[in-house]
Amino acid sequence: MTLDLFQPIEETQKERINAAMKETPPHEPGVYTMYDIKDAVLYVGKAKDLYKRVTSYRYSKSKKVQRMIAHIHRIGYETCKNETDAILLENLLIRSMRPPFNVANKKTETYYYISTTRRGNKREFRLSMRQLQDYPKCYGCFKGHLRVRKGLGALLKLLYFIDAEIKSAHYLPSQLLKRITPMRFNVKLTDQLGVQVDQLLKGSSSALIEELEERVMTSPFRDKFTYNFMMNELEHLKIFFALGPERNHEMKKELGLESALIPQDQLDDLQVLLAERKN
Repeated sequence: MTLDLFQPIEETQKERINAAMKETPPHEPGVYTMYDIKDAVLYVGKAKDLYKRVTSYRYSKSKKVQRMIAHIHRIGYETCKNETDAILLENLLIRSMRPPFNVANKKTETYYYISTTRRGNKREFRLSMRQLQDYPKCYGCFKGHLRVRKGLGALLKLLYFIDAEIKSAHYLPSQLLKRITPMRFNVKLTDQLGVQVDQLLKGSSSALIEELEERVMTSPFRDKFTYNFMMNELEHLKIFFALGPERNHEMKKELGLESALIPQDQLDDLQVLLAERKN
């Protein structure tokens, strides 16, 4: 099905949208779903005002939207109590239906858990995509492949730097210098550092980051490269902390969550609820 190129594009879109609206949408928040002639879902969207949002498609100048409108046969909608409920329903429908014209929230995201346990005189850090039952401490879940792996990699490099008192980044273990952070790594920790690491991964305190930053800034490195390298790692750790552990801690506190861990299938929706609470 294609648009009639011999008619004004606005008129063709308007007629098609009008024909697809079997019922006039109300001026209420909710979710609308666009279907093709075979009743397959093309697109799912949310709106603060369903009528205004759906009718706005009559005059869209977007080439992508025009391609979608060429296939629209029916538009359905479901009203919600408020815009937040609409966002949550939209997330659920996009994840389950994976409509071809949706981009946001459709791609499979990477969610990680970070687990730790004692291994002799060292502490093992383990990165996994599920909760590991044989590790006494587990944190997460944390969203984002690069952000989490760079964040954990930065933490491991900085902890190794403190323990070994290295003066050059070239003395870091080869595992930590690879582009991808290892899924498992052991490093020595004092009891005090162990407590600070626990607080950092829980998101309850950034004291360890502050201490690491002071150590880097006052350390007599052999070259400028190492100083810049370590400061860059600190930035990765700060970003990971702010968007991972600290945000999770805030969600648990503000939303009254009892579980120490946040399930993967709930993280995105909880972030929506947190944003609504802040507003």
